[in-house]
Amino acid sequence: MVDQILEKYPNDVRVVIKNFPLGSHKQANKAALYALAAGRQGKYKEMYKKIFDNYKQLRNNEDLPLQYAEELGLNINQIKSDIKDPALQRLIDLEASQLKGTGMRMAVPKFLINGKEPQGRDLNAWSSIIDGYLKK
Repeated sequence: MVDQILEKYPNDVRVVIKNFPLGSHKQANKAALYALAAGRQGKYKEMYKKIFDNYKQLRNNEDLPLQYAEELGLNINQIKSDIKDPALQRLIDLEASQLKGTGMRMAVPKFLINGKEPQGRDLNAWSSIIDGYLKK
């Protein structure tokens, strides 16, 4: 649905992805590190999509993103080094802390439109919200 929204509002909507690995998913933090490390090589969105589309497989192999990195043509040694960089973990911690204390239900993925969580995930409902903001 995000792709549909971007197609409908190519000049008015921007997608920002923040990392909020839930503690109930032990592989989530490492997956976020892999996505950020791939971003250093210009492939954040591609890695994020592969990880998110295949998250159940990570339960058995938290280093599966290394395979994705190969598929994306990334430098594997650089990925392995970058996931150990404390700056990436600090970024994850900062992004997660921004959501805590807001009163919002902690869930992944979490969608916000202009800082507010829409009820449900329906293209028409989201379009109505976006249209309302655009009319202001």
